[in-house]
Amino acid sequence: MVTENIVTTQAKRLLTVLGAGGLTGHVSLGALTGFFRPENALLLAVIFMAGPGAIVTAVFLDGTMKERLLAALLAGILATIIVMLAAGIGTKAISFLNLNILKISGGIAVILIGLIIMGLKIPDKIPLIIIGGGLIAGLIWR
Repeated sequence: MVTENIVTTQAKRLLTVLGAGGLTGHVSLGALTGFFRPENALLLAVIFMAGPGAIVTAVFLDGTMKERLLAALLAGILATIIVMLAAGIGTKAISFLNLNILKISGGIAVILIGLIIMGLKIPDKIPLIIIGGGLIAGLIWR
């Protein structure tokens, strides 16, 4: 029971960092420019999935080795799904949005994620709420 709580808490923390590219719109913009090609696979993995922030966060996860590995595996699978959906669906959805508003809300969300990683007491769901608000505002003012 305790292991499950630790794993889900750590996976949520890591998922926010790993899936940031999909949540902030960077993946959709990369897909629109033709960046998603097989020859760029290693670069895509480093830029959009496991950037330095995600690696540092994974290193400092709490719990036993088994719990940390399970949390990283779970977060990696979910983040991969987020990035895949953003690359596929995001390119179509982005034509309905005001990109300037989306860029601002994405930037704020990335800054908040950085502050969370630094240890500031900011609720984990705030970056997601900021992105959701940016999407709604982008739809309204397109």
